[in-house]
Amino acid sequence: MGCNMIYPKLINVKKTNLTIKILVAVSFIISIIVLVINELCTKEFKWSFIVIIGILYVWITTLYSIRKNVNIASHVLLQTICISILVVLLDIIIGYKKWSLEIALPIIIGVANVTIFVLTIVNRKRYFKYAIYELLIFSISMIPFLLFLVHVINRWLLMTIFSGIALFTLISTIFLCGKDLKQEIERLFHI
Repeated sequence: MGCNMIYPKLINVKKTNLTIKILVAVSFIISIIVLVINELCTKEFKWSFIVIIGILYVWITTLYSIRKNVNIASHVLLQTICISILVVLLDIIIGYKKWSLEIALPIIIGVANVTIFVLTIVNRKRYFKYAIYELLIFSISMIPFLLFLVHVINRWLLMTIFSGIALFTLISTIFLCGKDLKQEIERLFHI
């Protein structure tokens, strides 16, 4: 009688390190951008520190997820929703200046889109596993755009940048992994 052993899949350390470096760079760039925007537009209120604390929060929870072997894509989606709600509530509590909708929400959603995109690149064979999360985060990404269309928010720059990032990451992922996705759909639906 043969013994079939199943070994855990080894992590590609180079891809993981590259992913972490990319995300650190994105986080750093976003932190600098919000500091500059804050300094140029609204010096009297240091909202940029709240955004930077949010980025640190995402890092802490992501590292926790990796160590505890949590489905990172579902965790990114959950954290995106939770942080967005917390930021809007914080804005309401401190006087509702709409910075949560005009600045923080597009940045939070943009970081989530980039995170899912990097996860997809690092592990293209599991694209189908990430596809539903990418579509959900893309749908959430359209909220600032819709708020702009109905005149709830007035600033369009960050909303446009991060809606563009959402669209770019979705199209790029479909382009990079479209063949795998098509094969998976054909396999699932016996086409």
